[in-house]
Amino acid sequence: MAGLGKLRVAVVGAGAAGLCAARHLLSRGESFAPPVVYELTNNVGGTWVYEDQVGTYDNGLPIHSSMYRDLRTNIPKEVMSFPDFPFEKHLPSFIHHTEVRNYLEKYCDHFMLRDHIQFNTIVDSVKPVQVKQGWHGLAWDITTSNGVSQTKSTPECFDAVMVCNGHFYDPYIPAIPGLKTFTGTLMHSHDYRNAEPFAGKSVVLLGAGLSGLDIAMELSNVDAKVILSHGQRPLTCTLPKGVQQAPPVKRVLE
Repeated sequence: MAGLGKLRVAVVGAGAAGLCAARHLLSRGESFAPPVVYELTNNVGGTWVYEDQVGTYDNGLPIHSSMYRDLRTNIPKEVMSFPDFPFEKHLPSFIHHTEVRNYLEKYCDHFMLRDHIQFNTIVDSVKPVQVKQGWHGLAWDITTSNGVSQTKSTPECFDAVMVCNGHFYDPYIPAIPGLKTFTGTLMHSHDYRNAEPFAGKSVVLLGAGLSGLDIAMELSNVDAKVILSHGQRPLTCTLPKGVQQAPPVKRVLE
């Protein structure tokens, strides 16, 4: 029970942050009990797990990953790795997303984290509870359910909770007048997987951040005509063929 002896810590998510948290909790066995890691899917890797499927899982929950098929890292692997577990030396600096997932799988197995992960587990609630002993007199009751059978657990009590479920899974679409009645294809980049469906088409990309620029380059390779609509200062870099900048979209007419 939380509050007695070693601190019990729950970790929500088995992506890069969750695995790192679990590894360091395990390394401090004099202070912490073995962690309990709750993972929504049946894999480790979080956002680095590519799935062709978009929309929702079979259990009705939204697909977590925003990964697209041909994504490569935009920072070198030398600054992406955990200090005590480098990427394999033979890999190039900018690697395909599958190599990042492989790296996280190896990290998980090297530090023997898998036995501490409850896969296909939905965290339904995290509630603070008062305790007489423990960390500042406060603990946390966590209720979960099985993502396959939908059966609910009895609450488990922890001294602390580390929320490591990321922030790239909840797509936001701006409220632009006329957008809801647009008759063409409307897609958030969260659901983008590859460029082929847009070959030769006219595409407006809202936003010139990392995803917008990356997808614009992919669309250019299939001869799409791309309008990169954004509110930043005009980009001074050389854009790919068929890509041009435009100010923010104010209204959609058809």
